[in-house]
Amino acid sequence: LVNNPGSWGAIYPPLGHAKWHGWTPTDFIFPFFLFIVGVAIVYAFANRQTSGASTVSLYLKIIKRTVILFALGLYLSAFKCIPPTALRVFGSLFLISWALYLIIRYTGMITNKDSFLKILKWILTALALLLVLSSLKGVDFTTLRIPGVLQRIAITYCIASVIVLNTGIKGQAWFAVALLVIYWLLMKLVPVSGWGAGMLDMIVDPVTHEAHMGNLAWLIDSKLLAGHTWSGAPAAGFDPEGILSTIPAIATVLFGVLTAHWLKTGKNDYEKVSGLFVFGIIGLVLGEILGIWFPINKNLWSPSYTIFMGGMALLFLGMCYWLIDIRGYKIWSRPFIIFGSNAIAVYTLSGLFARAMIYWWTVPGPDGTPLALKTFLYKSYFEPFLAPLNASLLWAICYVLVWFVFVLILYKKKIFIKI
Repeated sequence: LVNNPGSWGAIYPPLGHAKWHGWTPTDFIFPFFLFIVGVAIVYAFANRQTSGASTVSLYLKIIKRTVILFALGLYLSAFKCIPPTALRVFGSLFLISWALYLIIRYTGMITNKDSFLKILKWILTALALLLVLSSLKGVDFTTLRIPGVLQRIAITYCIASVIVLNTGIKGQAWFAVALLVIYWLLMKLVPVSGWGAGMLDMIVDPVTHEAHMGNLAWLIDSKLLAGHTWSGAPAAGFDPEGILSTIPAIATVLFGVLTAHWLKTGKNDYEKVSGLFVFGIIGLVLGEILGIWFPINKNLWSPSYTIFMGGMALLFLGMCYWLIDIRGYKIWSRPFIIFGSNAIAVYTLSGLFARAMIYWWTVPGPDGTPLALKTFLYKSYFEPFLAPLNASLLWAICYVLVWFVFVLILYKKKIFIKI
């Protein structure tokens, strides 16, 4: 809904990120996801250890998931630069093989199908690899954005998982605090040439209207990731999923880890949900107070933002716990469960599809020149009938509904794409 408006020039303010200091409802999304990753880590590890999984197998699982998530993020970054020629060939073969796999698996066409399905899985894997490798030939790796949403999820998941496997609850709490303190001290005390220490504001040149910043996070990104940061960042050389700001993002995952430990205690439901609300309110208040000295800022993932959004996540989780587990109001949550059952898959595929409609699929425009499919559809069927803000929002809603139909089919067929 946030990533796919009809027009980036027409967005209702709550559906856009805060430009710098402050927050909007859109700024809930990423920290909420990292928070619930932390919750899931505890339950997943507990289940695996109960079933007899070794520590080595857990580490191998962590490494595998980290590499896949990071690679998916890089592929999303590279996708707009990929020429469609190779994908027309391998993509078609992949889709045909996938359709054949589903037909054989969910119909009675072949009675003894286990061996055949194994072979087909290998064919699918090989085609997917050929598809990726062949499509990357046209990518300019000297300007490929390295950080990203999936990349940050991968790194924070990996580090938080290692912390969970090697420490107890107290150790995890101390790690969360230490990460925030270290980040605070680095950003506040380490001087940046030409700017000094503790410069957290963004300066806009009144003549050129270019944005400049002089904090340590920007300096590290601009030096170590030169040419590989997000072109849409608030200032050149900076990346909102950059290197230094990943430190407090790990703390967000650890807040989820600590929450899971609370939920796994022997307390009754009312005690658990009360704890979520109490700690959530504490997080909001503490985050606002700390924001006096280090403003709430999603781009910098400031300590105040980390704690404030951790509190907000606790309140939302507490609300869900009370409504679903205690009061039994479950029907409203069904669409979210369906989306959540294939969360990474639908995030990645919807991102690829959106890029394809902009960079690949074209139709002849009024003057005969190629027009992006998204532009054609939006200008033909949305923009003429509604005010710009509403037309842009309706496109986003329709895009969400299209993908809901897709994940609903997967859900009904009990197909869950996991990594």
